[in-house]
Amino acid sequence: MKLGLNIKNNVGGSWTPANISSLLHWYRFDTGITRDEEDDITAWNDQKGTNRLTADGSGGGSPTYASGAVFFNGVGDILTFGAPLDLGTFSIYTRMELSDFSGDFIFEETPNEFLKVQSSTEVRLRIDGGSRHDAASGISLSADTKFNIGFERENTADTTDDQLFLFIDNASKSIGGSGAGTQVITDLLEISTLGKPASDCKFYEIIICNNSLTTSDRSNLNAYLNNI
Repeated sequence: MKLGLNIKNNVGGSWTPANISSLLHWYRFDTGITRDEEDDITAWNDQKGTNRLTADGSGGGSPTYASGAVFFNGVGDILTFGAPLDLGTFSIYTRMELSDFSGDFIFEETPNEFLKVQSSTEVRLRIDGGSRHDAASGISLSADTKFNIGFERENTADTTDDQLFLFIDNASKSIGGSGAGTQVITDLLEISTLGKPASDCKFYEIIICNNSLTTSDRSNLNAYLNNI
């Protein structure tokens, strides 16, 4: 069993996601990954130490480690959070790469909650069984190209008008509707291709915060991820 990959981090500068005050979970591409002799991943440690991702293996298997990424390359590959997320306001960001676009999930607890790339021109979000929010305008993702994608739910004074935001490579994209009411992420989410014909889906890093980001943190996070 191979433990704790220690690949040299090519990220320059001193800023890291640890600088974000609302950081809850941080999964790095270069450390904290446990894999077997065939490079199948059995666990991905949270750098905050609170919510380890583990391989389920049911329905297909585990992702593998390849070229500095957690590589989902078959239906049924799955990593599950060790504990449910309890997020009313949040920021969820990942640097990822897709070889094609066929409804690839980012996170899911079907049918109640999901964040996913639906196609090269559309992404979707649903929280706690609420309305599905679609974003399509101005989105154009390229296959086999790394990109940063983030969803945020802003905490506003008027809780009936909490807004949802989508950012791709730090550019804001319109997403229909709001996250009004009691829509919170509470289920035990998983990173999965279960039930979808997804292929060659690579995750480099995942950052989860319990609030929306400041403009400065969002810009710094995007720059940090771009260097991976």
